[in-house]
Amino acid sequence: MKNLIPLIGCIIVMSCADNSKTIKSEPSIVTLADSYYERSLETFPEKAYYADIKLAKHNGITSNELSERTKWGNYEDSLYVELTKLEINQIPEKKDKITYWLLKEELEASIELRVCKRNLWNVNHLSGWQSRWISLAEFQPVGSEELREQAFERWNKFPVFVATEINNLKKGIAEGYSMPKEIVDLVIEQLQVLQDYTIENSPFMSPAKRDNDIQFKEEWVGLVTNKVLPALSKYQQYLLTEYRPNARDEISVVALPNGSECYQAFIRSMTTTKKSAEELFELGQKIVSSNKTKVSEIGFDVYKERDFSKIIELMNKDTSDNFKTSEEILEVNSKLLEKAKNESEKWFVMLPSTEVTIKPYEAHEAGIGSYEAAKGDKPAYYRISLKNPKKQKKSNNETLTFHEAYPGHHLQIGIEKDIKGLHPISKIIGFGSYVEGWARYSEQLAEEMGLYESKLALIRRRAWPSRGLVVDPAIHTKGWSKEHAIDFMMESGQSAEVALSLYHRSIVWPAQLTSYDTGGEEIKALRKMAEEKMGEQFDIKEFHSKILENGSIPLSSLRHNINEWVKSKKN
Repeated sequence: MKNLIPLIGCIIVMSCADNSKTIKSEPSIVTLADSYYERSLETFPEKAYYADIKLAKHNGITSNELSERTKWGNYEDSLYVELTKLEINQIPEKKDKITYWLLKEELEASIELRVCKRNLWNVNHLSGWQSRWISLAEFQPVGSEELREQAFERWNKFPVFVATEINNLKKGIAEGYSMPKEIVDLVIEQLQVLQDYTIENSPFMSPAKRDNDIQFKEEWVGLVTNKVLPALSKYQQYLLTEYRPNARDEISVVALPNGSECYQAFIRSMTTTKKSAEELFELGQKIVSSNKTKVSEIGFDVYKERDFSKIIELMNKDTSDNFKTSEEILEVNSKLLEKAKNESEKWFVMLPSTEVTIKPYEAHEAGIGSYEAAKGDKPAYYRISLKNPKKQKKSNNETLTFHEAYPGHHLQIGIEKDIKGLHPISKIIGFGSYVEGWARYSEQLAEEMGLYESKLALIRRRAWPSRGLVVDPAIHTKGWSKEHAIDFMMESGQSAEVALSLYHRSIVWPAQLTSYDTGGEEIKALRKMAEEKMGEQFDIKEFHSKILENGSIPLSSLRHNINEWVKSKKN
């Protein structure tokens, strides 16, 4: 994650191109998917950079005009009407069935999310419009006269974009939509930091730093100085003087018009299920209770203590779990990564063709750990922090390695990149409940694989999972206060800083914290079902292949695939 603007993925649909193209009267899933893929890249060109897709031109930007939002909605509706004419049972090719599942889930979730009118309260320190523009500065291709011209075409739209954003927020306030004051304050602070950079160090200067043309650099300095930064200042002043005084105090999304329906739509979008907030909350409580019991058993073995809270307290104070130097952090993580990769050969039919490399955060970056998929000629990166080694825990690094690299994100995403024959929409449609669910499942799998080196790591592996299933719906539907939510997260051993960050994430990305364990528990349940029905026929390598062979798909489709596999093996 970059400093100031963590990039976890954008969930906001804001515009579209003109809805003039028609779909054939007798559609096939391929023609519908082709249409969606083409139109998406026209409407949301930034998607191409995140998905490692080559664009013909680099002068476009997702429009934030409300009229364009309406056009995109009309296109989704027309496409969905055509999709409903298809019957999944009449689609013979497996790859086309996957395409159907992807498109159907994406369209239905997006259509449901319209009730939230998200573009009217897009004040967001995690994935707000300012984060997209900073990413665009890094992505913006330069190096030739044509590319330099395209860069200026795109970035000269910045002031108009910001002015439109302000108008959208004014309309939102008038209709009762706003982001809570607490988040507005974070964005105001974020914008100030962006303006406080010297022009040489501004993240908006990335294109100029990557180009050797002296005149281009001088003109880019002028663009940032005279257009970009003044527009940022104007937006910040609007937030400070007009928006914040009228922003809501309530943190729950339910406080918005149609808020209950909106939160349910977020649950659908984040989990690919139709589970209710109450179902997620109850499931989370059940798992947290079970995990605490197991922690008590391990804690007694380590500290001769059975009380959960005291075990966590003793563990956090245990200096034997602390790193001493930055070099030690790098050395330990390198060994864990190598061990995990080697052991994975015993549990998977094949491993990714791409390599994953440890890449520590730079001095100007911040983060506790993340995964960056391979793009172009760049390898995949497992990002770690080498800062404040004496405050970092070895046990945390163990879980982090297995979640982010092997057998977690890198193994799953790397294998997905190696799959041949999938429709290109698989590059722009993916589901957090599958991706994060696999990574959560991998934390447990790593224990079966014998990867954990300390019992403290086994405690940490159980102390946090499924708390997101509890705290997110509790914040939005049960009136939990900020203090209650943070205390609940800190009880698991999370620091106050991390707990506060997760609390803020729940506000700006409702239901996102529920995606990890919704997916993880589904994969665990599917494995248990397969083991019970197949008995001695069950093979863990084959099971993992069946989970991973289609890439990121909705959980209902994943269950369908595993059921079909079990039936075929028994027959």
